[in-house]
Amino acid sequence: MNGEPAAAHQAAANQAVANQALIGQLKELGFKYIKDQDYASAQFAFKKVLELDKQDINARLVYAHIIEDGSHKKRAESRDLMLSILDEHPNIFDFPTETNLNLIRGAAERCSHVGPFTKAVELYRKLAHASNRASDYYLLSEVLTQRNLFEEAITSLEKAIALDPAYGTKANRETLKTARSQLSQAADVATKSRKKVGRYPETEIFLGDFQKLVIDHIAADLHDEPKFITRATRFFTMGSCFARNLSKGLMESGYVSHHMEISEYINTTFANKAFVDWLSDATIDDSIRERIVELLPPGWSKETTLQILKNSDVFILTLGVAPAFFDRATGDFVLPRPSALNSRALAEKYLFRTTSVDENVENVLYLINFIRSISPDIKIIVTVSPVPLLASFEYESAVQADCLSKSTMRLVAHEVVNNSKIPNILYWPSFEVFRWAGSNSSNYYAADDGAAWHVSEEKVTGTIGAFIKMFSDS
Repeated sequence: MNGEPAAAHQAAANQAVANQALIGQLKELGFKYIKDQDYASAQFAFKKVLELDKQDINARLVYAHIIEDGSHKKRAESRDLMLSILDEHPNIFDFPTETNLNLIRGAAERCSHVGPFTKAVELYRKLAHASNRASDYYLLSEVLTQRNLFEEAITSLEKAIALDPAYGTKANRETLKTARSQLSQAADVATKSRKKVGRYPETEIFLGDFQKLVIDHIAADLHDEPKFITRATRFFTMGSCFARNLSKGLMESGYVSHHMEISEYINTTFANKAFVDWLSDATIDDSIRERIVELLPPGWSKETTLQILKNSDVFILTLGVAPAFFDRATGDFVLPRPSALNSRALAEKYLFRTTSVDENVENVLYLINFIRSISPDIKIIVTVSPVPLLASFEYESAVQADCLSKSTMRLVAHEVVNNSKIPNILYWPSFEVFRWAGSNSSNYYAADDGAAWHVSEEKVTGTIGAFIKMFSDS
């Protein structure tokens, strides 16, 4: 019995020797394949090496280089292999051999391409310090600039030029001159005049703190907007069911808010314009007048609507959809009563088309001019509803129709807010919160009832919370 452990030990030792011999053969074969540019075979050889010895640093590094095929997936796999070596052997940073520097450089380069970008900055800092090469300081300057770390980026570029005058190109020197000029100004002035580079959030940010995501990465352009919300602020929201959710969220947060709802199906700027014509006693088609009265919330009238508008401090307009119904003969806008039963009949009777950006901008400006005529100082917030177009009589794919519709409305919002010279107005990116953040998470739609077109109540509440947090004076 005593001989059995010894025999097992000897067998294990023999197997280890055999494995090392095989590893040597596979490496030799793998390097030959690389020399012959047969990278598929080289990958196979080094993958076998790693199956035999997962701790072989050299094989892991070689394999990390040769698996890249230009795809993001393989580049990320290569990055992870390199980072794992650096994590397991932190002393690599203390020994700036050519192999070690290439490993650090490779990991930094891959992080700068596929993230995490903070890791890219960390690695390039260590690399430049260890190598003291102009090329590495230049790359460090580039990633620092991308992260808005301008002062250190300037210093790094200056270091690169000092180490190698070839980096002192006309473009680089002009960049330094402009950057130094900005930094020489007073801190507050420099901060305002320096344009930050907007970077797409990393996955961990999308999946992290929701309100921080909204405030710091989606509504980032609004940081310098003055605070305008107090506990006494009164809101009036108009638009779709999403606008209703906004109003509901404001009320649940303790604010006074009134909502004038227009069904998502007919939530167009043409319906908004018709509503204004009705409020201002303009001449409108009898059928449209009757339809507007039907859409009014219970207990509302023309008089109560005007009074509520006059008493409101903030008007939130939620733009809904671009397609609308028009009379085939006259081209006039019509406001039918769509239902599942008569949808086909309506599509035959009327022209259903996606309206243009210019048409919608004209309608929104018409609405805003009216609102300002009865409440000159009212704050106007424009949003785009993230609730999709439920049906299209124009395209067989409602998904493509919705994309066209929302893209149109987002351009309308941009033109109205940014290019129409209207004072005291801003765009709140609720559409981006759901459509872009939602593309990186699974609980922005259908979370409450399984309906793909219903937005999550939790995310609506979070969006309202971010809005209040950003613009509240308390």
